[in-house]
Amino acid sequence: MTAFPKVTIGIISWNRLHYLRATLESARLCIRYPNLEWIVIDNESDEPGLREFLDGCGWIDHVVYRRQTHAAAMNQLVDMASGDLVLVWPEDVQFTVRGEWMQEVVEIMQANELVGSMCLDYMRRSTIREVFEPALSRYWRQWLEELRRYGHRFRRSRVLRSRSGYPVRTFGWRKPGVCGSGIPSLTRTEVWRRLGPWVAARPDDPSLVDSSLGAEEDMVLRFYRARWPLQGAIPLVPVAADIITDPTGCKAKVRGRYRYGVYMPPPDGTFYYRIREAHELRAPADELPVDFTTAVEPLGFRLPLDANGDRRKFAFNDSVVHDARTGERVEHPLTVEAKR
Repeated sequence: MTAFPKVTIGIISWNRLHYLRATLESARLCIRYPNLEWIVIDNESDEPGLREFLDGCGWIDHVVYRRQTHAAAMNQLVDMASGDLVLVWPEDVQFTVRGEWMQEVVEIMQANELVGSMCLDYMRRSTIREVFEPALSRYWRQWLEELRRYGHRFRRSRVLRSRSGYPVRTFGWRKPGVCGSGIPSLTRTEVWRRLGPWVAARPDDPSLVDSSLGAEEDMVLRFYRARWPLQGAIPLVPVAADIITDPTGCKAKVRGRYRYGVYMPPPDGTFYYRIREAHELRAPADELPVDFTTAVEPLGFRLPLDANGDRRKFAFNDSVVHDARTGERVEHPLTVEAKR
């Protein structure tokens, strides 16, 4: 094992320049690692200024403009990656922690082959409870299926540490060992190549929510069928956060020529969230990951919270629709079609 295995950072981009700039600039600032490859796969965006921005990022090793499905873009990224590990990242997740954490995470993954995908972004408080403190009365069928599938290799959640003591927690039986969507996670490149390419299982699916067109679900099924006892994992102090600019708690998403949800530039400049130094942050004593609301500090706007003070989460907001190229407000395409 080399001292610093190469890590390929691959960004998937489409018509969200404000998000893309915050993601790339925060990644460049926050990831202190000596052996990186940078790739951006863009779906031929036509949002004004986006291509000019990417063309001006001379530090990016490869920029590809190609119209293709989300699954095809991830496959191209894995095919192009020369790194031992590949970070498949969307352009709507900003890094919030600056330091040598990538070295720690890579060390843990190289020393523990049981780790499949390392998720680096903050989770909601309610999600943390469901994953790490599951009620067997609710999830007993999943528990039994896990026992049948893996037997003595039953995947139990555990805390793993680097030589310096940097901690991550595995998800155990509550989650697949790989991130089915591929994003946003760090995974050994050989894992994706062994499991095979993402396949759009529902290429004609009219749903606006699943951009993978069934590829995520297909990958998860393929993982379980392989009976490969990998576990997903997350640092106890995650290092990135979903960019949430819509009051419903969803991201602004692009589907075809339309952008759905409230989309805005960072009110306070380049970044949406405050960036902290890694040494400022301490892992919690209860060995559960720090949650999104506790750790993420928005700059110039408020996070949408539910009645319990947890970050709101909503899949898709089709009440706010803009033309992704011009930025002009339009009626929902289905409403327009219904009027014809």
